[in-house]
Amino acid sequence: MSNKDRLRLRIVEDDELIRETLRSIFLATSDMHVLAAHGSVEEALAEVEAEEPEVMLMDINLPGMSGIEGVRELSQRWPSTQFLMYTVNDTDDKVFEALKAGANGYLLKNSSPSEIVQGVRDIQKGGSPMSMSVARRVVRHFRPTLRDGDGQEVTLTPREQSILDLLAQGLLYKEIAANLDISEGTIKQYVHRIYSKLHVVNRTEAVNRYYGR
Repeated sequence: MSNKDRLRLRIVEDDELIRETLRSIFLATSDMHVLAAHGSVEEALAEVEAEEPEVMLMDINLPGMSGIEGVRELSQRWPSTQFLMYTVNDTDDKVFEALKAGANGYLLKNSSPSEIVQGVRDIQKGGSPMSMSVARRVVRHFRPTLRDGDGQEVTLTPREQSILDLLAQGLLYKEIAANLDISEGTIKQYVHRIYSKLHVVNRTEAVNRYYGR
């Protein structure tokens, strides 16, 4: 396969080891071609007259201009490019700031090489790949405010939300305990607190109230 038939990539990552690791991953992928691996947004901007990538893998915490600022700038110069954030930062403000800036996907740096490659393929095909914890944050952001039976707003802790999500999937207490690596007895305590906060007495009522059914 010639380079012109391969998916064209650019990488912006200031850590040399990570940058070269990413380059190696894509070089070993027959349908991908790395146009360049930059150490900063400024380096990428210096090549805006060069070949436009189909996908750009972008770190957030960079020297000089941040990756989020980079997405804003480069998306104006390369309007057809899809931007995939690749970062250790999964705080709500960074996730939503990046998406608002024009990022099309958001992977964390604990992603496996196969997940990175698949994420690039997905984003090039019009998808929005996200690490599981990031996708959960996005879903929760758009979920209607949770209220109890009296209409009062209810706040669940992240752990309680995770357990209720797993209850909604139909998992048994022992399966939830194994999934979260805590004891079944602890799960039962969490479930009791969830039911108390929501003013419900069983799983079905809790799930229905949580999802607004």
